[in-house]
Amino acid sequence: MWTKGNYRRNLMDMHIDDWNEEFLSRINVQEYVDALEDAGVQCAMVKAKSHTGLCYWPAEIGRMHRGLKGYDFFGEMVKACHEKGIAVIAYYSQIFDNWAYDQHPDWRLVAPDGKNFREYRGLGWFRSGRYGICCPNNPDYRAYVRANLQELNRKYDFEGMFLDMTFWTEVCYCPSCRKRYLAETGREIPRVVDWQDPVWQDFAQRREEWLAEFARFSTESVKAVKPQVTVEHQFSMIATSWVNGSTELLTEASDYSGGDYYGGYLQQSFINKYYRSVSASLPFVYHTGRCDPELAFHTTTKTEEQLILHAITALVHDGAFLLVDALNPDGTIVPEVYHDLMKRVYGFTRPYEPYVGGKLKTDAAIWFPSRAKHNPELNGIDVRDKSMDPDIFIEAPVAMTSILRENNVPFHVIGSKNLREYDGQLLILSNVASIREEEMDALEAFVARGGSLYVSGPIAHPRLEKLLGVRVVGRTDHEFTYMDPTPAGGELKGFSALAPLTVPRFQYLGEILPEAEGVETLATLTLPWTMTGTDQFSAIHSNPPGIHTDRPAITRRQLGQSQLMWTAAPLELSQPYMSRQAVKNLVCGLMGEPVFRSNAPKFVEILCWEKEGKTYLAALNEQEESPVVPLDDIWVQVPGKVRARLLPEGTPLQTETAEGGTKIHLPKLYLAQVMAVENCEAE
Repeated sequence: MWTKGNYRRNLMDMHIDDWNEEFLSRINVQEYVDALEDAGVQCAMVKAKSHTGLCYWPAEIGRMHRGLKGYDFFGEMVKACHEKGIAVIAYYSQIFDNWAYDQHPDWRLVAPDGKNFREYRGLGWFRSGRYGICCPNNPDYRAYVRANLQELNRKYDFEGMFLDMTFWTEVCYCPSCRKRYLAETGREIPRVVDWQDPVWQDFAQRREEWLAEFARFSTESVKAVKPQVTVEHQFSMIATSWVNGSTELLTEASDYSGGDYYGGYLQQSFINKYYRSVSASLPFVYHTGRCDPELAFHTTTKTEEQLILHAITALVHDGAFLLVDALNPDGTIVPEVYHDLMKRVYGFTRPYEPYVGGKLKTDAAIWFPSRAKHNPELNGIDVRDKSMDPDIFIEAPVAMTSILRENNVPFHVIGSKNLREYDGQLLILSNVASIREEEMDALEAFVARGGSLYVSGPIAHPRLEKLLGVRVVGRTDHEFTYMDPTPAGGELKGFSALAPLTVPRFQYLGEILPEAEGVETLATLTLPWTMTGTDQFSAIHSNPPGIHTDRPAITRRQLGQSQLMWTAAPLELSQPYMSRQAVKNLVCGLMGEPVFRSNAPKFVEILCWEKEGKTYLAALNEQEESPVVPLDDIWVQVPGKVRARLLPEGTPLQTETAEGGTKIHLPKLYLAQVMAVENCEAE
C-alpha cells in the first residue's frame, strides 16, 4: 500500500465561503507545492470539498466555489504534487455540508429541540450558526454523497481519500431517522437518556451501527470506482461521548485510522497507542494544527519544539504526522511555515523513520471500549438536557495513562478488537461502563491464559463479578468517601485507619460473593461523619472520616496464575501524589518483572519496541509548555547484558552492570532520543 513509509503529511485547511469575490482569488498552486516539497512533505491532503459544501473542482454534482472562477484547483494540485513525487489524499467533507443543507432542507439533521443546526447562535458543539449538518440516514443525501464521490474519483487519479466528519453532532429526530428506527423496532425514538433502560441501550447501539453503515456506504462508493484508493474516515471523535456515535466499527470502513487532536502530549500518547492498536494498517495518522492552541487562533503558530514533539511522538508509535495549516481567505499561504519551520521539524524526525514499527514491549494495557462511552450514573435525563462534554469514560483511562507514564511503566492502549490477541501481563479496565458478550468472552480467555486484571468503578458484567468474586449492590449516597487499608493492603503506603485514602467521589458498594475463594480485602469503605451536600458538618471546611465499615473497597483475588483486583472507585482520577502512588503500587503489584526500569521524571515517556529482531528505546521529553528544559542524568535499565547506541549516528552510550540487567545512561535529553539496544551476553 502506498502509505508504507509515508510519515510526513500536510493539509491546508480551507473551509472558505464565497460571498466575497476576493475569497480564493490569490490562490497559487505552484507556490504551495514548492513549499511542500522544500519542507520534505511526502503526502498532501488536498481539499476537494469543504464544510461549506462548495467544490474545488468543476463539479457537475453540487456547486463549485465562485472565487475560483472555474479554475480547477483540485486538479491542478493533484498534477503539481504528482510531478514532485508527493502523494495526494482528497479531502471530502460529509455530513457537514452547508450547500446541501441550504438547497435541501429535508436533508437536515433535526436536534431534540426540533431545530436545525444553522438556527443556533453562539453555542458550542457546532451550534454557532456556521455549520449546516445533514443526516446520514437521509436516502437522498446519501445518493448525493455517492454521486459526488464517484464523480471526483472518475475525474482524477489520487492515492487516498479522507472522508471527514463521520460522526453524529446530535441525537437526530429527523423523519429519516424516525422512519428507520420505527421500521427496525416498531417504536418511536426514545427521548430519555437512561443507561439502565434496555430500550435506550438498544437505540444508542443502533445509532453507532447506523453511522458505521454510512461509513461503509461512503467507502464502498469510492472503491466501486477506484478499488486501489485508500479511505480514511475522521476518527478523532472516538475520544468523545456516545452522542457522536464514533466507535471502533468505523475502522472496518477505513484502510487506516487517523484524526485531528488539539490537546497536549498526554492526550497524544493515549490516542497514538489506541490508534496503533485498532488501525487496519500502519502507519496511522495523527493530525494536529499549526495554529496554537487550535484552528480558531488563525495567525498564531506553534513553536518548533511543540511541532517536533508532536511529530516524533507519532513517529515512534509508528504513526504519520499530518500538519493542519490554515489558508487565508484570499488563498494566500505563509511560505516560511514550510521553507523554515516544517523543514526543520521534518528534518529532525526523518532520520528516525527506518527504525520505527514492529511491536511495542509493554507491561500493561489499558482497554478503551469504544461502545461504552457513557457515564452509567447519568440516567433519567431528557435528551435535550444531556451533556456533550467528555466524561469519566475518557477521563479515567487518560488519568491512568498519566500515572503509568510518570512511573515509567511501559503500557499500551487497546481496543475491543485487540482483546483476543493481547498477550501482556495486565489488562486495566478503568471505569468501564458496559461490556458486550464477545468482549467478556475475550476477558475470560485472557484470565484463563494467566493474565491479571485491574478493574476500577463499575463491574459491568455478571461474568466479571464472578471472576472478581465481588458484586456491586449499589453506591454510596456520600459524594466524598474514604478507603481504610487493611493489614493486607500494604500497597496503600502512608494511609491508615486514622488517615484513610481520600476518594473525592462516591464509591460503589461491593459484596464478596459467598462462593468465591481466594478474595482478600485490601481496603474497606469509610464514610464522613455527616452526609455530604448538607449544612450539617463535623468540620466546617472538610468532611473528615468518621463511619468505618467492613464493606470491601479494594479487593484482590488469586485465581490460578491470575491476580484480579477491583477498586470501588476510579482511584486513578486522584490528584494528590500519595494517592497516585497508591494506584501505581496496586497496579505494579499485579505485574511481574518489568520490560525496563527508569529514573526518568514524570513528564518523560520511555517507549520500547522490537523490530526485525532488534530492540529500540525512545525517550520523549513531553513537557507541556515551551521552552522545554533539557534534562540530565536519565537512565534506563533493561534485563540482561546489552550495549546501546544513540541513533541515527550510532554513537555508543555509557552503560553499567546493574542488579538483574544493564543500566543505559542517556546524554542530555532535549526533545527526543532514539536508541538501539543490542544483546551482548555471548561476548
